[in-house]
Amino acid sequence: LTRHLERISNAISEALENDLLNKSDLGQINAYTPNLSAAWMFQKAMSVRMGQKVDPKFVNRLLATNFDVMDNMGMSTMMPFLQDVVKIDGLAGSLARSFVADPSFMPQIVAHVGIPTLVEWLGHVSMIATYNVLHVAATPILEPFVDKMDNPKEKFLWRRRFDSWKFGSGNDYIFDEQG
Repeated sequence: LTRHLERISNAISEALENDLLNKSDLGQINAYTPNLSAAWMFQKAMSVRMGQKVDPKFVNRLLATNFDVMDNMGMSTMMPFLQDVVKIDGLAGSLARSFVADPSFMPQIVAHVGIPTLVEWLGHVSMIATYNVLHVAATPILEPFVDKMDNPKEKFLWRRRFDSWKFGSGNDYIFDEQG
């Protein structure tokens, strides 16, 4: 949560300075962030619903496979995950490697979480990729134009989009090898 403090406080200050205090404007401060929406799948995969029959070793197998894969991928993959930051490169890489490491487990995971949940999750994952592209490719091009805008509301809304793309793709996370 602390990594969002600067983003939120800057956005609130800008909203107050420009009298952008209606529900719609303030709603942009914590807009949709697909990486947080996708993170719930990990919890869902490790939960057992009432009456659901699950192999007693299911959760341990899931955790062991994923942590082994992420450990092999390195700390730049492991640390964001441990700090609740889902990034498309780490997610795609760990999913692909988990499938290769234990392909017979994937159908069990799908059966456990269910097709509708998986489809919804894949929508969030595709939005992480989209937000990543928008942050990396569009923000650097658009930001100079937005900075020159005279309309404070438009400037505010664009800045919230930039924030959403950055934080929603996990690009706010900076890996520091020194800890």
